[in-house]
Amino acid sequence: MFGLWKKRKPEELKQPTYALIDGFETSTDAFYLSIENELNARNVPGLELVRLDYREGGPLSSKRDYLRMRRERLTFDLCSAPFGTSWFFSYRFCEIPAPFPALQLLIVAGLLTALVFGYIALFGMLWGGITIGMTAIGFALLLRNTLTLGFEDFDAWLLTVPVFGRVYEAIFRKETFFRHDTRLMYAEMMERVIQDKIKEITASEGIEKVEFIESRPDLHPLLARMVQAPTRTSA
Repeated sequence: MFGLWKKRKPEELKQPTYALIDGFETSTDAFYLSIENELNARNVPGLELVRLDYREGGPLSSKRDYLRMRRERLTFDLCSAPFGTSWFFSYRFCEIPAPFPALQLLIVAGLLTALVFGYIALFGMLWGGITIGMTAIGFALLLRNTLTLGFEDFDAWLLTVPVFGRVYEAIFRKETFFRHDTRLMYAEMMERVIQDKIKEITASEGIEKVEFIESRPDLHPLLARMVQAPTRTSA
C-alpha cells in the first residue's frame, strides 16, 4: 500500500467519540488485536486494518499507536492509551482526501505516453493503434464492473492509487444504492464493534457501565482548538 495514502491527513466526518475510564488499565496491543480478530472473522469486503503511530506533539515527542480501519476512502482511527491514573478510548470517523499530486500526474502521463509509443514501435501505426484501442476498451470494461466480477479488494485498492484513483472514482466507479448502503453498514459495524469491545474489556475488570461521549466544539473558535465541550451520546 502507498505510504502517501497511509500518512495522508484524514478529514473528520463527525466529532471524535471517547470514553474515559477511571482507575483502569489495559494493554493497547491486546485491545487492538481483539478488534482485528473480530473484524477478520466478520470478513468485511474491502476492509484494511493497519497500525499507525502518531506523535503526541512535535518531531521529538513520543508516539501513540492508533488502529486504522479503512474501507474505500473512509476510516475509523482508534486510540487506546493511559491518561494519568485513568485510561481512555477514542475514535474518529474520517475521510481520506484522494491523492492527486502534480508530480505523480506528470509521471503517469509520461508512462502512458511511453506505453503508446511502445505499442506503435512493436506493432506499427495501424496495429499498434488497434491494440491500444482494444486494450483501453478491455481495461475500461474491467474497471466499470469490478464489483460485478467480485473484485471488492481490487476496487478498494484502486481508490488508493495516486492520480489514477481519482480518475477511477470520477469516471469508472458508478455510484449505486448498494455502494451507499455498504458504506452505511461499514460505519455502523465499525462503531458497534469498537464500543462492544470496549465494554467487553472493561467488564472483565468489573466495570459495569461505560459512557461514550461525542465531543462538540461549541466554544469560541480559538478556544475550541484546545478544548471541546462534551455531549453525552450513549451509555
